[in-house]
Amino acid sequence: MKRVLYWIFGLSIFVAILLFFSWLFCFYFKFDFCFDIYNVLEYWDLILGGFIITMWLYMWALIIGFFLGLMLSLLRHYGDISLKNWFVESLLRGLKWISTSYIEVIRGTPLLAQLLLIYFLPFSLNIPIGTWSFETSFRILDKEITLILLNQRTFVAIITLGLNSAAYQAEYLRGSIISVGTEQLVAAQSLGMSRHSGILHIVLPQALRRVIPAWSNEASYLPKYTVVVYFIGVVELFAQAFTITSYTFRALITYLIVALIFLATISVITKALDTLHKRTAIPGL
Repeated sequence: MKRVLYWIFGLSIFVAILLFFSWLFCFYFKFDFCFDIYNVLEYWDLILGGFIITMWLYMWALIIGFFLGLMLSLLRHYGDISLKNWFVESLLRGLKWISTSYIEVIRGTPLLAQLLLIYFLPFSLNIPIGTWSFETSFRILDKEITLILLNQRTFVAIITLGLNSAAYQAEYLRGSIISVGTEQLVAAQSLGMSRHSGILHIVLPQALRRVIPAWSNEASYLPKYTVVVYFIGVVELFAQAFTITSYTFRALITYLIVALIFLATISVITKALDTLHKRTAIPGL
């Protein structure tokens, strides 16, 4: 954890020094392009508010996707076992078919199409959803920042991102479970452990440690997926960039800053997951 904090601190110092020398460079040579950057950064409160909402969506989507994906991966991998109870065996086979179909459908259709489908579904079915909102606000440097943490649109965005991420995380987790092999589970059962206990105490602890390098791919992609919620009116970072562009007419600078923010954020996430993997890696593997 200390390494990650040191890395974040170093990155912050580097960015601060870069901004300072770029300001001196712009001031000396009087480049209009450089001054445009500072005109955009005058709306830092909108950028900060949008970034917080983006991370809010990312956090919930990653959590929902992980637990749902774990359940889907277990059903898909262990759903065809033979049991004495034919009803439970048939139920598991049905759940395996459902989980497999879900994963293939979600991975085979565009995220934007899924988002619009879930958003417009209640209106198409004439389901009353009402108007509600959970907001919070705070003040920094005499600027009021209001965050809409949850309303109809944000709720749809979180659910859609979570459901989409679950399909991809399920395949990462299933691959990790397969890598553990069946021998250890058989050995656990030979010692008197039930199949459920063997999966819970033998297979999953190893699989969750092995999956980190592959799973970090989804964890680093997901922040970039959040930009699609702009199409249903969620005020995240991309939506705030559009607002700033309408104020300043500096589209290139605005979206360049947004791209750099995403780059820095994903770099921090990747570094944190690399550190986590090194600390939890199974010795010898």
